[in-house]
Amino acid sequence: MKNFFDIIAPIYEIIHFGAEKTFRKIESIAYFKSSDNVLDLGGGTGRISRFLANKVEKIVVVDCSQKMIKGCKKHPGLLCVYAQAEELPFPEQSFSKIIVVDAFHHFQNQKQVVKEIKKVLVNNGQVVIEEFNPVKMFGKLIVIIEKMFCLGSHLHSPASLENLFSMNGFKTRIVNENKSTYYLMAEKSTNSL
Repeated sequence: MKNFFDIIAPIYEIIHFGAEKTFRKIESIAYFKSSDNVLDLGGGTGRISRFLANKVEKIVVVDCSQKMIKGCKKHPGLLCVYAQAEELPFPEQSFSKIIVVDAFHHFQNQKQVVKEIKKVLVNNGQVVIEEFNPVKMFGKLIVIIEKMFCLGSHLHSPASLENLFSMNGFKTRIVNENKSTYYLMAEKSTNSL
């Protein structure tokens, strides 16, 4: 999978048009504050997080493709880190918000990623995940395309993703549950430590 994203890195922001619209939707869910430390997990070239530069205390983009990180470094105000989502190189409670845009389905060990998110998120911190709904027509098409490219993706229905996070001590809610693209908002509960 890394090789696929290394190959498309130079044109990634061109083929993923609509970044500002996606950011505005996430912003309406997450309510970013100037004091937030934000992690963009699987953030690629920083196509979404670039809109947060200079709006929050710190924005860190993590991706497992070195060429995506190279592209990320072209955006001022972003800290770009090459790392695996399953093994984040940050201390506990480093971030107040985490965004995962069109990436969670690419993580190979999703249960471990949820544990890592929980580890680096502050108490009452929030994670917002944008995913394709595999039960909708467009989501089914994404599943087929990603199988064709042998990406090893695993897309969750809204209920399945919500369950994965709630079983790990997060308070959850789904936005746009019946649309092709949905959002999970999960808050790390202080009593789930």
